[in-house]
Amino acid sequence: MQNHDVIVVGAGTAGIPAALEAAKRGLRVALVEAADDIGGTLHLSTASISAAGTSIQQRNAIADSPDGHFADYQRINHGTGFAPLVRRWVDEAPETIEWLLSIGWRSDPDTAVFAPEHDLYAVPRTYRSSGLGLGVIAAYRDALDQAAANGARIEIMTGTRCTGFLTHDGRVTGIRAQRAGTEIELGGDAVIVTAGGFSGSDAKWRDFYGFSPLRYGLPTVVGDGIDAVRAIGGTTWFDDYVLPNFGAVRDIGGPPSAWIHSTILPAIRQPWEIYVNLEGERFMREDETHIFARERAVQRQTDWGFWVVYDEGVRWASPPLLKFPPETVEEKFSGPDSDYVRADSIAELAAAMGVPADPLARSIRFYNQGQAVGSDMFEREHLPAPIEKPPFYAVRHYGYAISSYPGIRVDESLAALRADGSRIEGLHAAGEAIGIGFLGLGFLSGSIVSSAITFGRRLGRTVLA
Repeated sequence: MQNHDVIVVGAGTAGIPAALEAAKRGLRVALVEAADDIGGTLHLSTASISAAGTSIQQRNAIADSPDGHFADYQRINHGTGFAPLVRRWVDEAPETIEWLLSIGWRSDPDTAVFAPEHDLYAVPRTYRSSGLGLGVIAAYRDALDQAAANGARIEIMTGTRCTGFLTHDGRVTGIRAQRAGTEIELGGDAVIVTAGGFSGSDAKWRDFYGFSPLRYGLPTVVGDGIDAVRAIGGTTWFDDYVLPNFGAVRDIGGPPSAWIHSTILPAIRQPWEIYVNLEGERFMREDETHIFARERAVQRQTDWGFWVVYDEGVRWASPPLLKFPPETVEEKFSGPDSDYVRADSIAELAAAMGVPADPLARSIRFYNQGQAVGSDMFEREHLPAPIEKPPFYAVRHYGYAISSYPGIRVDESLAALRADGSRIEGLHAAGEAIGIGFLGLGFLSGSIVSSAITFGRRLGRTVLA
């Protein structure tokens, strides 16, 4: 059996910083990754990162502090989550940005920004990674190469999936893993689980919630850490937290995963369309600017699904709804994709959508009547045009999941806990392996990636200290 000082399970957002920091202290590190390459969900992520009081903000005359960051967390997520861990993250996040800059990461633009896809912070404190998540991975690769050149002892083991933990007298002493069809054992004085959440697991979603939404994730991110921790008496937290991201459309011919191919955020494009649910009923004010309210509205709908409905007049008068080139949009409406439908009458449109005709017709009629007098029954303010000129269009949208709220329960030091609250000695976790629920029931801009990097680095500096 190979022995290491530290075993890091998951070579992604949190795992690589953990390995680098541990190796910097002279520790022998095994960096275990189920996929064939490092990077984890950074391969899919936009990698927005938030922190308050950074050198980037200072260069751009943006006054900010961790106290302001924490106050915004409390305001935006209404006191939910695990405040002590959020406090630790916001206090240490500025150093995360400085560390990223030191290994070659860059923000594009070179300033902090407001992020309209989430409820806004009081000041700009979100940084857009140059090259998105791939830009972070590139910086990580450079840092790993530099560490190796400096004599760091990091053994990167890709294609190796952790299947469980080795224990002795209640303490974790290593892991079991599958590699090239063979089970191996690795001994370690400390194990750090950074294997991500369960966005790639239909079964895990059904286990926690009884259904599985459209998800944007990697097939290797299936909640291995949760299974392994439960097997030795550990537990999860925030099991009752769930909230969709608002409004993805599926790409024609693509896999059953989601991303944002339409522009339906009022801060970017005011709505000309109406939204109806899978029963044909309008269910919200389309120009609602509060992102949490939008997400809660779609969460209440069957299958987190809804249709965006408009007419020929809106098609030509409004800014484009879809981000595809015009020829691709026409291909979608002319082809077999049932998420994009067009019809010459409301009744025919309802049939193509698979919704009852009467509720759809009523929703459109009531909207048009309110639009004509400038008074919408949902209190919508942007009322540019009626929906009355055939052909009529509908594009199916989905509330979707990119992260997992539940995860391995940890304490403020990121030690894994049993159901009775006692520590599992030798076992720690960070990143999406601990879930995003500790950040609160909502989405804080840049928090998931920022906290993962911050806590990965913290564990690399503190385990076995």
